[in-house]
Amino acid sequence: MCDSHNLGMFATVIAAAGLVLAAPAVAAPVDAGDLAALQPGPAAVNDLFAGPGLRNPSLTVTDRSTNLQNYVSTERSCVGAVYPGTESAYRGSSHRGIDIQTLTSDTTGPVRVRVTTAIAAFPTEEAATSFVSETAQSWQNCAGDEVNLTLAGQDDEKWYVQTPSETANGFAVRTNRVSDHSTCSHVITGKANASIEVLACTTGLISDQAVRVADQVRAGISG
Repeated sequence: MCDSHNLGMFATVIAAAGLVLAAPAVAAPVDAGDLAALQPGPAAVNDLFAGPGLRNPSLTVTDRSTNLQNYVSTERSCVGAVYPGTESAYRGSSHRGIDIQTLTSDTTGPVRVRVTTAIAAFPTEEAATSFVSETAQSWQNCAGDEVNLTLAGQDDEKWYVQTPSETANGFAVRTNRVSDHSTCSHVITGKANASIEVLACTTGLISDQAVRVADQVRAGISG
């Protein structure tokens, strides 16, 4: 039977050897003012789309916003399934700030790419996790639906929503935009107190690019 002296010596040896178990790393909270710095750069996203049919998308930042996007639709509850950072999705949530960035390739090329990333800060990790789950459920409710959008100063758009699925760290849904015959992958995930939405669209081949962009953003959140 071990006495307290021996246990104390054992603990001392472990500490001296650097074997003291550390607490699991906890992701640091994300401040609303830090969201823009988490946005992926064009060069990093270019590499994700390089391949057959599109070797040099040459993406550039074509839009930045810290405001929710307000799209008019008769299928309002499904607007958030086809576009990130929408007022219909975030209205009533506890988010404290949002940063939305759109990267676009040369629109005159044979294959076009557009990637929109919306990163939002919430008061707590629990609030962000709840928002991600509720958003995924709303996408599920829109599976198989047609969504018609009216955009100010632009042509109306028609989208089709497919069935969502789980990813390693969140949820994804495939959508189709009729106007330019593009196929899109829309992903939502989170880390710490932030939610991350990525919409990747291309007239070429779409696979897991949206998930990989979201992973880049997640990697930028410490912890």
